[in-house]
Amino acid sequence: MSSSGLVLLVPELAPLIDDMRARHDPAFRQGMPAHLTVLYPFMDPVTIGPTQRGKVAEVFRGFEAFELSFSRIGRFPEALWLAPDPAEAVTAMVEAMVAAFPAYPPYRGQFDTIIPHVTVAQGEGLEMGALEPELRRRFATPVRVKVEAVALFTTVRRRWREVDRFLLASP
Repeated sequence: MSSSGLVLLVPELAPLIDDMRARHDPAFRQGMPAHLTVLYPFMDPVTIGPTQRGKVAEVFRGFEAFELSFSRIGRFPEALWLAPDPAEAVTAMVEAMVAAFPAYPPYRGQFDTIIPHVTVAQGEGLEMGALEPELRRRFATPVRVKVEAVALFTTVRRRWREVDRFLLASP
């Protein structure tokens, strides 16, 4: 089954995390670049036509381009991640998409709280405590990222591919 997702790409982080992601993040091995998830899962790719894309574009045109900073590290039971600052900018985008497409809650509604993050490592049995000090060292100085668009990715033969990009409003 194919799936899709809307993400904020953060290529500025790639030189600092891609080696860790290559070893510890299945999404990296499936072609997904460093990103913050806005909405996943989204529509079946076959059903995303011009009307749906127009509605997505309209939602994102309501947001001005913005900057994020990355230096904080967080953990879930099976994931190590970077937190964006300010997270509220990303959370507002998630909430706007859910309002526009209520049939597609983030992560199928399995979490009560939206926690924007860039996954660096995930998987059952991974020793996150062993990876965290190295990640902290790499982000001792915050990394700034300019967000100007949201990318639509779909899976094709179990590989992620970018199929569209929605520009945010110019400040």
